Amino acid sequence: MQNDDAIDLRTIIGSLLDLIAYTPSNNPQIVKNSTEALEKAVDKEVQSWNVDDGHNGALFSTISKKAVTLIQFWYSHLSFEAKLAFSLYAWFFFYIDDGAGNLSHQDYQRLLLLGCPQRDPALAHYHEVLGGLYEYWDPVCANAMACAAFEFVSGTVLENRPDVTAMDIRPSAAGWPKYLRAKSGLGPAAACAVFPKQTHPDITSYIQVLPDIDEFSCLANDILSFYKEELEGETTNYVQVRSKTTLKHPKRVLVEMVREVADLHERIEATLEKQPEALAAWRAFENGFIAFHLLMKRYRLSELGFGCS
Repeated sequence: MQNDDAIDLRTIIGSLLDLIAYTPSNNPQIVKNSTEALEKAVDKEVQSWNVDDGHNGALFSTISKKAVTLIQFWYSHLSFEAKLAFSLYAWFFFYIDDGAGNLSHQDYQRLLLLGCPQRDPALAHYHEVLGGLYEYWDPVCANAMACAAFEFVSGTVLENRPDVTAMDIRPSAAGWPKYLRAKSGLGPAAACAVFPKQTHPDITSYIQVLPDIDEFSCLANDILSFYKEELEGETTNYVQVRSKTTLKHPKRVLVEMVREVADLHERIEATLEKQPEALAAWRAFENGFIAFHLLMKRYRLSELGFGCS
């Protein structure tokens, strides 16, 4: 058997692209005017909150750019209005992720349920953004997206708690890696957002693939983020934690994950085979999702020979 240390990360990622038949020529076209209009719309909404970011608006503007870039890649097939609604959702993803461990995040859900003021003035508008999802997605999907947002806040706090990050990972805790990843992954939201109700009014045409798209987005992200996180010395990501519970080398875990992603891809394609509109939406999402990771500088995959914007 090949020595795990000798497994080439570029080969692992390349095998993923081959198994899902990723086609660079089908990358979504990020139209400059469309992107600028979406950024302006997001900035306008954020500015209406009258919240000081402490950097004369520069911090919030940077978050808006990150959110819009993600949406333009992952959801190029959505209407402008649906993109705006989910860009604001993604805005809070970056805002919370950048402030991981903030005590105001730990109190967010309790204060919301009690109807009390939020410690963080920006978070005081999170529920408004979540409520806006119902205009563009089926109520079942919008509910799942809102629940995923609450889980994300808790999961982000959890995975950054000093007592949790310092604890020994026991091999017998086989369910821990997936549990922690599900808490902080926003996978249900990423999956549901693929199918807005205006173009996909029949929820039965796609609801059976939502769990697989959820898992696909989490696993594929973890594979494509691994290189960057290794360079940053991160030891609490899904790959590393799964490595500790399975007693397998992280690269061996990555090889297994690639096969799991390929299986998910095949199942989704088969399930949507007789639903051409849903199948096209899934393919647009999958291709844009992969392109986003390969092309964005933050993932540093150009250092392994992949394209970079």
